[in-house]
Amino acid sequence: MQRSTFKVLFYVKRQSEKSGQVPIMGRITINGTMSQFSCKLSVRSSLWDAKVNKAAGKSLEAQRINEKLENIKTNIGKQYQRLC
Repeated sequence: MQRSTFKVLFYVKRQSEKSGQVPIMGRITINGTMSQFSCKLSVRSSLWDAKVNKAAGKSLEAQRINEKLENIKTNIGKQYQRLC
C-alpha cells in the first residue's frame, strides 16, 4: 500500500482586508491535491503569525482563534482517518 501525504494549513487572505480584519482560510493537501476553504473566522492582520500559521500572543482573542483553528484541524484529521 502506498503511503499517503496529508497536511492542513491555515493562512490569511490579506487582499480581503476590511477595517483591519482579514479572513482566515484553510488548505487541505492530500497527495499533492489541494482544497481550500474559508474558516468563517477573521483576525486582526497585526495578530497573525504567518510562520506558525496561527494568531500570535497570549491575548484572549488569540487564544480563542487558535483554539477554534485547532478544533477545525482535529475534526479534519478525524474525518481523514475515518475515510482511510
